[in-house]
Amino acid sequence: MAKGFKKMNINRSLEVVGKLWKMGIGMSKREVMERFGGRTPYVHSYSTFNRYMGIVKEFANYVRENYGVNRIDKIKIEHVDTFLNEKIAKGYSEKTLKVNASALEKYCQSIGREDLHKHLKENYHHYYGRARAYVKTQPFSNPEKIITSLKDPAHRTIAELQYRTGARLGDVKKIQINEEKKQVIIEKSKGGRDRIVDYSDRPEKFERVKELKADLDKYLEERSWKEIRETYPEELKKVASMQGELYTGTHSFRVNYAQERFKELTSQGLSPLQADKILTQELGHNRIEMSQYYRK
Repeated sequence: MAKGFKKMNINRSLEVVGKLWKMGIGMSKREVMERFGGRTPYVHSYSTFNRYMGIVKEFANYVRENYGVNRIDKIKIEHVDTFLNEKIAKGYSEKTLKVNASALEKYCQSIGREDLHKHLKENYHHYYGRARAYVKTQPFSNPEKIITSLKDPAHRTIAELQYRTGARLGDVKKIQINEEKKQVIIEKSKGGRDRIVDYSDRPEKFERVKELKADLDKYLEERSWKEIRETYPEELKKVASMQGELYTGTHSFRVNYAQERFKELTSQGLSPLQADKILTQELGHNRIEMSQYYRK
């Protein structure tokens, strides 16, 4: 067990691990992995940090309430198994189980519980293999109708910003406008990368994004981002159901953006490969396969 963690209170371990993980935000994951021999002790984006910390906090409450465990040296393999098995029984998706198992695996490694870390690593496929099959994110067939059907004006603004920029939900608040270059800039997106989306070839859409950004800033003067962000997916899911659309998450607008942008670029005379290269950069990815994944 890692020095200093042996008999540590679980809540205290969460504080320590949280500080450790947060050190990686803004760092290049690839460079850190090269330095640490193919693994990283950190987390490299705020969205992953928040997801992972939420999961390990839930696990801490679970072992305390169900087993009376308050110290990390008292956590047993059966505690980990029952925590994940209950999620499987509730019908959690394969994707959600993967995230839960990954968060617990990283936490156990961070606190030096190699026995738990090894168990999770060896049984990773067992957990998510029993979960509900993952459904690939699908675009909305009529995204504009979905947007106009949202009753909350802040939700409408977020939805259209996602649709017009391809932004992840967590990145919408980070949107910045460079009016001179007609660019939308999102600093420290997933993996710590900055996203730059060029609108010089579509000035009318850039003007609309500017209006939406100004509207969002006004809403954020009256309401917290946390409250808006947490209620948005719920209303979006409800509206999608009412419209007869398959709801696979807020990422659907990102897929809509990718598909429409690809057609836009190829209609300008670019080859599919050239369009994919531009789209990959606009989506904030390094691998061209990600553009192809979204647009197909």
